[in-house]
Amino acid sequence: MGNIEKRKSIRKFQNKKIEKQIIQDILQAGLLAPSPKNRQPWQFVVISNENKKKELVDAMRQEIAVRLKENSNRSDIYASLESMNIIEQASVLILVCYRYGMVEQHDDGVDWQISSTDLEAVELQSIGAAVENMLLKATELEIGSLWCADILYAYKTVSSYSTNPVVSAVCLGYKNEMPEMKKRNALSDMCIFY
Repeated sequence: MGNIEKRKSIRKFQNKKIEKQIIQDILQAGLLAPSPKNRQPWQFVVISNENKKKELVDAMRQEIAVRLKENSNRSDIYASLESMNIIEQASVLILVCYRYGMVEQHDDGVDWQISSTDLEAVELQSIGAAVENMLLKATELEIGSLWCADILYAYKTVSSYSTNPVVSAVCLGYKNEMPEMKKRNALSDMCIFY
């Protein structure tokens, strides 16, 4: 399976810039993801300027600190502070946005128990496919990557970088660790065959 098996979440990065062409190649891989009716519902905000990234991380930490004062018993919010350290180390932070924000079409009646309309759900899946494409391309180019949702704990701050809703982020940088592959569930435990 090649890069699928090689891909690992990297949380420690070298202090080394990534060439613009490499960043563009990774983004281009994201653009090749499938999407319903070829709507291509993603937008990527690339932050590679060190001062701009530091400014963002500092503001995110402040927003998270306020959230912690309101919810001091939330270990998930505390854990998001570690993600701020990772973002600070990374050479590049890519904010992943939902370009349409709200679906312009009505729900066509698919009967399932989720809170978004069916089209929004499928478009968010497409955005996930775009992120996975970027992670795999980064692996191919020997760039470390981390798919990061902890940015959502500082949503007010990150949302100021795009007029579209931010749904996650990707950190990129040259690896400064070689983590072991984490245990995965067995195929027989996760699949139903008929």
